Order: sequence, then C-alpha cells, then structure tokens
Amino acid sequence: TNRQHEFGYFEAAPHMDYWRRGDAIPQDAMKSVQFTVPVYTWGRRVAWHKEDRKDDQTQSLFDVARMAGQSAALLPERFFFDLIQGATATLPAVPTAPDGAAMFATTAGGSNRFGVSSGNLLTGGGVSTLSAIRTDYYNAIEQFKLFQDGKGQPLLSDEVIDAGVVIVHGAANTEVFEEAFMQQRQGIVKGTDAGVTPSNLVLDANRNVTLWGSNRITDNDYYIFLKAAPKKATFLLDREGVREFTSLEGDNNGDHTRNTGEEYVQWERRAGAGIALPYAVIKVNN
Repeated sequence: TNRQHEFGYFEAAPHMDYWRRGDAIPQDAMKSVQFTVPVYTWGRRVAWHKEDRKDDQTQSLFDVARMAGQSAALLPERFFFDLIQGATATLPAVPTAPDGAAMFATTAGGSNRFGVSSGNLLTGGGVSTLSAIRTDYYNAIEQFKLFQDGKGQPLLSDEVIDAGVVIVHGAANTEVFEEAFMQQRQGIVKGTDAGVTPSNLVLDANRNVTLWGSNRITDNDYYIFLKAAPKKATFLLDREGVREFTSLEGDNNGDHTRNTGEEYVQWERRAGAGIALPYAVIKVNN
C-alpha cells in the first residue's frame, strides 16, 4: 500500500572456524529481521480574503504566506529529534527499533543489547564538570568497542569507532561542551594540583569530535553518534515531495473561493521516519 513500508536486515554472518581434516566444512546460518515504518501525510494551509490581497499596499501578502511552505524543510530535523528523544512533538507516534526495544535500551529481547551490559543507554555523571563529560564520552567509546555482533565477535571495527563522533546536546550546555572538547588548556580544582594547567586529553589523543548544540534538547541528556557507521541510526522516508496548491482569483479556483472570497495557498507532503538497528549511537542519560 506504501502507507506501511517494509524493511529488513540480516543479522551477523557466521565467522570462519577451524576445519579439521576429514570433517565436513563447518556450517552455520543467518537470521533476518523484518520491520515496518508508516508514512504520514503533512500539510498546512494559509488563507486570506481576496480583497485583502488586492488592497495590500506592500504587495507581499502572498509572498509572505508562501514562507509557511518553507517549514517543510524542517520536517526531517523535527522527525530526528522526536526519534532520539522518544517524543511526539511532530510524529504521531515513535516507532521502536527493529529488535523490538526503544531506540535506547539496556536490553532487547530479554538479553543485553548488542551483547554488553547497559546496551546503548549509559547513565551519565551530569554536565556540571568537564571531567564528568569527558569520562562519559570515553565510557561511550569503550562501550562501542564492547558491542558484539551476535556471533561472539566485535560488532564495530576500531576504524569505524576511531573515525569520530557527533555529539548532539542541548543548546544550553554549549559552553561546557566546548570547554570539554575544544578548549586547549583545562582548568583544575584549586588545591588539587597547584601550578598545573593540564592539556585537553581529547585533543591530545586526536579524537575527532563534532558538537551539535540544539534548542530542541531541553535537558542534560546527550547523544553520541558514530560518523563512519555503516548504517545510520535513523532514516527518512520521503514518499511524496512537497506540493503547492493555490486558489487565487483567476487561477481556476473552486466554489469555495467564489462563494466566500477566501483565497489560500497550501502545501502537502507524505513522509515518515524510522529507527534502524541503533548500534551507531549511544545515549548518555543524565
């Protein structure tokens, strides 16, 4: 029907094993997972009386009204923040991940998610100190390295993890995050190591960290995404692009405009968003 799009993925492939001479070659199988993502219809109409447009001395009513259509470009971002926060500020409902758990969870299907305690949901130490933020960052990097593929092997390669991350955090915490990851020289608590101003370990280690502070996050939680992940944690379904319709006088307008004198411009779009298996992101829950 295309109102429910079906997706699927294969779980981990078997790994090479010792083949003893005289024995049949070792054999194993793969499982697959299917999931669906709904597509929704989005729209907005802006209306006015035709005489208001004709009498508008600025000659800009229609042009300004059309600016409402530009909000269609914000939909993917609004979807994204609904997905990572489990909110419904824009989406009618937030889907679960393909493994049946929420986007961020310690377990899935009754087992540790991705084969490690705490899964992709870590308890943080807050954002009041630089050391707490850096500790939680390194805890997340170490957690990525502990993820397993379901066949007893690392899920992610070191190259993927070490290629860098994007940290999505609240705009109100911009200063402390930039201090933690961008400031060359770090302050210390007076009396702990007098006369020493330590350097920034993240910079010294050439860690690739990009910060994205957004006012769409209003708490102290933040999200660490792998830049080089083979599959992104969220995705957009663009079923039908933005379409514009108008009812201006003389544009073959319908009975409504002839009967009421009301003109309008409106936009329609069909789109949805889903969560892939979210091994490419970890939430630090504060």
